[in-house]
Amino acid sequence: MADQQTSLAVQAQDQLTTYTALDGTDITLSPTIVLQSLVNGAQPEPKDLITFIAKCQARKLNPLAGDCYLNAYKSQKTGKVTASVIVSKDYYVRTARNQPTCKGWQAGIVVINNGNLIYREGSMVIAGETLVGGWAKVYDARCDQPATAEVSLDEYSTGTSLWADKPATMIRKVALVQALREAYPEMYSGVYDSSEISNE
Repeated sequence: MADQQTSLAVQAQDQLTTYTALDGTDITLSPTIVLQSLVNGAQPEPKDLITFIAKCQARKLNPLAGDCYLNAYKSQKTGKVTASVIVSKDYYVRTARNQPTCKGWQAGIVVINNGNLIYREGSMVIAGETLVGGWAKVYDARCDQPATAEVSLDEYSTGTSLWADKPATMIRKVALVQALREAYPEMYSGVYDSSEISNE
């Protein structure tokens, strides 16, 4: 019944939105297009579809090329559906690099080796070390200090999928995305990387 109501509501306000993405592609979206092609998970509310389109247009995202998608999940505790705009790491990196004031970044992992906490660039964990987190610094000409992020593996790892196979790569990505958002909040507010969203 809820799915039918969502579909009827979408049809009632199924207007087309057209804009040019940062990659130069002309994009046309509507609630129906988003609902049929760009939603991952549960059935979102009609307002979430409209919000997704508005954020894509404002940020000049190309969801048809994988820049983003709408993640919707139903909480097992409350039964409420929550939706978030999920943006790929490549989009964060590409758009930050295009900023004229961007001076680059560093990112890596935090490990414990023989009782010592070590910050290492990249994502290589040596045998015998314990991975505990990730870190990143983003440098911008407008700021005296870099935007920084330090994140705990325990806080983000699900222990499944890529978190099970490539935990160092994943936690480094989370740290980098957070530091980029800290450096450029006007570009990334209201959008998230998939690793930052809980589906519980």
